[in-house]
Amino acid sequence: MLTGSPVLTKDFKWDVSVNWAKNKSKVLKLAEGVDQVSIEAGFDEIGSYAIVGQPYGAFYGSAWQRNADGKLIINPSTGLPYIDPKSKNLGNPYPDWLMGIRNTFSYKKVSFSFLWDIRHGGKVWNGTGARLNNVGTSAASADREGSYVIEGVLGDGTTNADGYANATSTSNSVAIDGRDYWRSYMGDAGGAVENAIQNGGWVRLRDVSVSYRLDLSSKSKCVQYLDFSVTGRNLLLFTKYKGVDPETSLTGAGSNLQGFDYFNNPGTKSIFLGVKLGF
Repeated sequence: MLTGSPVLTKDFKWDVSVNWAKNKSKVLKLAEGVDQVSIEAGFDEIGSYAIVGQPYGAFYGSAWQRNADGKLIINPSTGLPYIDPKSKNLGNPYPDWLMGIRNTFSYKKVSFSFLWDIRHGGKVWNGTGARLNNVGTSAASADREGSYVIEGVLGDGTTNADGYANATSTSNSVAIDGRDYWRSYMGDAGGAVENAIQNGGWVRLRDVSVSYRLDLSSKSKCVQYLDFSVTGRNLLLFTKYKGVDPETSLTGAGSNLQGFDYFNNPGTKSIFLGVKLGF
């Protein structure tokens, strides 16, 4: 942690504190003869595992088949990619690093403080979004009346054209109905969970606080001061995650199972009014 006061005058003070943390995990050994242990999630297509040589809690689940160049292999009969017969490592739910930056400004009896909370990396399975795509209630799946071509390669190695709406099948591309696209490719109706794995990083305004101190030392022998404060929590969030909040957890913040979003309760904003007596 780094702390300091970049500006300090008779009536004004600016304090800055910075916290940075990184936790890199790796499963070194399990019970004799055991290479992996499931951290039960209750889902068939994705789970969190302790696997020797991998980060603790890594996601393993169904993924699309790809060729040596990493391109999806498209089934010419359906227009959907083939599902890989083996479960794949889909990422680590834990962040690469965390940072907190707090600034506190004090002018005479008034203090203003705010904390930026930063999480870099870490994956989240957006099962909520996949289910909403499947049943057609997400905003994205509203565009399902046309057809789509999924970018990839067909069995003979020819390129399946870039994905776009209102597409038609041609000699070198296979289009699928928009409903099948959102149900199976972007949803959870028999497709791979790979598309629902998203970046869970964020920058959030964790808290903002304004306080005023009323000096009572000259008027009272017992009470030295009275502080009035207003504090807001989780007021702003900037993230690429497409769900409600990448911080939500299906099994709770203290659980070993992290990164699962399946109709979790969303994060909340809150405002507190405070009064504190100093003796």
